Amino acid sequence: MIATMRAPCLAVTVALAAVASPASGQTMEFGCPNPGTTFTYDSGVNVVARGQDGMDCKMEIVGGAPFKVRGLLIANPSPDGADTAAFIAALRPERLWPLKVGNKIEAKYSSGGRSWTYVLSVASYQKRMGPGDALFDTFVVEMNEQGADGQRSISRYWVSPVEKYVIRFDSSDSTGRANRAIVTAIKR
Repeated sequence: MIATMRAPCLAVTVALAAVASPASGQTMEFGCPNPGTTFTYDSGVNVVARGQDGMDCKMEIVGGAPFKVRGLLIANPSPDGADTAAFIAALRPERLWPLKVGNKIEAKYSSGGRSWTYVLSVASYQKRMGPGDALFDTFVVEMNEQGADGQRSISRYWVSPVEKYVIRFDSSDSTGRANRAIVTAIKR
């Protein structure tokens, strides 16, 4: 009788565990990828981790210039070479850390007579296909941007706690422009 009851109890326990939210209790402390780790993107660009300086990850494009990534989210200089120091100072993405679903920050940024409002949030914790077709646990960080004239954009960052890096990025805006970057290989 007890043995017969154990099987259904085990089945119920397993079913309940499968339904439980994977994000419950998940947090990620800030950290940068181990120095020397190389990330290859779908564009063919290779980026090497060089170390950590506070909330900045020191990175370098192979055959190119070094840059820093604040809070694993905002690069300086940006991929197009622009200085993003003032933007980073206004946004302060480090306030989102440690990552936990539900964390949210807001900021305003002005430049050249224009202004924008930003809301960054840790939207979810999910498994995401990554390099080598492996499943990676990731925190999904969303950055919603709204301009004073109604312009809108959304950017999403899939941050891997294991790799301590964004393994996928995508963005789109109200004009129909879209962009993405996907890590296709990681070499340690």
